[in-house]
This record gives sequence, structure tokens and C-alpha cells, in this order.
Amino acid sequence: MVIMNKYLKKLLSLLLVFLLLFPAFCLAEDYEDYGDFGEEIEEWEDIVEPGDTLLATDVSYHTPNEHSEVKCDHELCFWNLEMGRMDEESIWKVLTQPVTVLSGKQREQVRILARPEEKCTDYVGVVTCASQGVHVLRQEGDWTLIEAYSSSEEGSAVKVFAEQFQGWVKTSRLKEEQVDQHYGLVIDKLQQRLYVFKEGKLFTTMLCSTGFAKNKANLFHETPAGEFLMVSWVGGFQAETLWCAYGMRINSGILIHEVPSRQETNKAGETYTSYARCERYLGEKASHGCIRVQRQLTPEGVNAKWLWDNLSRKPYTKVIIWDDMDRELGYPDDSLLLYYNPKGGTNYHSQPTCSLVKDKYEPMTAFTYGELDTKPYNKLEPCPGCAPMPRKTKIDELNAKSRKRQ
Repeated sequence: MVIMNKYLKKLLSLLLVFLLLFPAFCLAEDYEDYGDFGEEIEEWEDIVEPGDTLLATDVSYHTPNEHSEVKCDHELCFWNLEMGRMDEESIWKVLTQPVTVLSGKQREQVRILARPEEKCTDYVGVVTCASQGVHVLRQEGDWTLIEAYSSSEEGSAVKVFAEQFQGWVKTSRLKEEQVDQHYGLVIDKLQQRLYVFKEGKLFTTMLCSTGFAKNKANLFHETPAGEFLMVSWVGGFQAETLWCAYGMRINSGILIHEVPSRQETNKAGETYTSYARCERYLGEKASHGCIRVQRQLTPEGVNAKWLWDNLSRKPYTKVIIWDDMDRELGYPDDSLLLYYNPKGGTNYHSQPTCSLVKDKYEPMTAFTYGELDTKPYNKLEPCPGCAPMPRKTKIDELNAKSRKRQ
């Protein structure tokens, strides 16, 4: 009897390994209605995603300060951090460093001078008080040379929109702010992803949409890069016909908020909330300057509401935004694993489990990124919850938008 139990245990162990290694034999079915369905998602700790080296990364890496006239001599700060490189240790050091801001009210803006002179009217950029971090380069008497990305808004007399500059400000206006040491956010304007870092590690990845300046007439819609503090929980607000929930201010009128919704009426005359207009653009530039964030839960259970509920309100959470200027995104490796439901699923996923898929149908079936443009995978849409790598055609579009700014 003991011998039989021993062989039975071995057989069960082999069966479990077989199921994990060959998910194609497990039925999976996407949950078509993306609303809440109240099921808890199991944690598949034994299944790991391939390393970052397989993901889409910059063709070459750049730092914000590399083309600046006055070079940064700090050991490590936002301005000499390589944009796009997922170096968790370096990113976390930057996310937990204090931020230097200009004293003043949250929506007050200061014109930065080209020369350290009281009567100077040659303005090189605009900085928002209290929330926008500035790069301190050198002090001369009562004046300090700083670097930032201009936060000029629509109608501003300083026509410098989201461009990097160096200029002078009174030293007395500078103030150092401590930041939260538990969470930090990184927004990549090239990849259109929001990364949540927790205690030194990348915690989750979310789809987002930053500002889209369609032409030279609305360059003020471009979201400025740089360092920012999440200084106030504004809440929901109306933007024309759209409702933007969970608004959190990081730069004057620029907020991080949930992807907008609006009220629609069906054929029966019933009113319902629809996200269709804006949700389809997550993963590319689409907003008027704010950062729209997905409402769908990531596999780690994070969405816009989670940010609202969990980020620190004092000390402030730091947000760093990587610019897309002078950057180009390469394709993911063809061997990168993606996942889908072979029984009628319409999405492809970054992980074998997803909050938008019923847990009883997981893990899903694997295929490779190299197969994404071949049948039957070529008609699959990227999942709005688990932020899978975009298709090569979409990466080409992201790169084209980046080049348009240069």
C-alpha cells in the first residue's frame, strides 16, 4: 500500500508538470464583457514571463541632459538616467531622491529667464510651482541656473511647449521636497506605458495615453517630460462630453486620470457608460496633455482607481516622464511568448493569466511574437488589461510620431 501511494504521488506530480508545460491542452476563454465580474484571480507563481531583453527596447539610449549646454555632474539623477532602459536599481534611486521645486501655489507658473537679471524679458521656458521638479546646475549669487521641460499652456506668452531648456531663477524660490519611499511612477512617452515601481522593483505595467499635438497650432497639448510630484487628488471632472475619473494633479492642468468615459444611449433608450471612444487609443498619444490610464486591472490588480487608493498623499509620490524626442523603439524578439484563447478569443496577452480572463480557463495557450502577424493570430487585438507588446506596425507608428516632433 505504501509503494502504491508512492507511485500515485509521482504520477500526480508528473501530470501537474505536463499541464504547466503544455497549456495548449487547457481550455481558455476570454471574458468578452470587460466589466467587473467579481472573481478572484489565482497567482501562477511557477509561470514566469521571459526577461526584459526580449521586449521592445530603444535602439540606442539617451539621457535628458546629453545635448544640454551645461552638463550634469551628479552621480545619478533624472537628467543623466538613460530613458527607456529598464534598470530597476537606477530608476528606484531616482524615484526616491528629493525633488527641487519652485515655491508657490500648485497652478502658479514662473517664467524662466535667459539671463540672471531682474529686468530680463527674454524667457526660455515656464515652470509650474510646487509640483514640477527642476534640475539645479549652478548658483551665481542670488540666481540659480536650472534645467526643465517647459510647461507653457495654451495661450501662454512663452511659446515653448514641452521643450527642454536651461535658464535662470531666483535662488530664494527653490525648495526641496522629500518623496514617498514605497511607490514611484515612470511614464514612457515613446512606449506609452506607465510603470509602477514598488520598493525597488517594477511592480506592474499599464497602458496610457499622453498628450497628442496634432500640428503646430496645438503644440501645447504635448505632455512635458521631467520629474513631477503628485500633489493633489482632484477627483473626477468633465472635459466637454467626456468624464475623467480619479484625477491626480502632477503639473498645473496636467493630471493622471482614468481613461475617459461618456454616457451613451442604446436602442432601447437606456443610458450606459461607454469607454469605447478613448479606450481603443490607450498605448498611443491621444489626450490634450493629461495622462490617461487604463481602467482594466493589470494581472497584479492595478488600474487608475488603484493609483487613487494606494499612492502616498504626503510625502508626495514622484512621477518621472521620459521624453520621446531623439528616441526610436526596436521590435521585440520573435521568441517573446504571447498568449491567447484558441477557442474564439479576440485578444492576445502578455501573460498566461489576465484579470480579463476567467481564472478557471487559465493558463492560456502560448505562441511567439514572431507568429503574431500570421494566421490565426493576425486578427487578435492587444489586451487592454495586461499591456502586451504592440505589433510591429504599431511600433512603426509610435516611432513616426516621435520623429514628427524632431
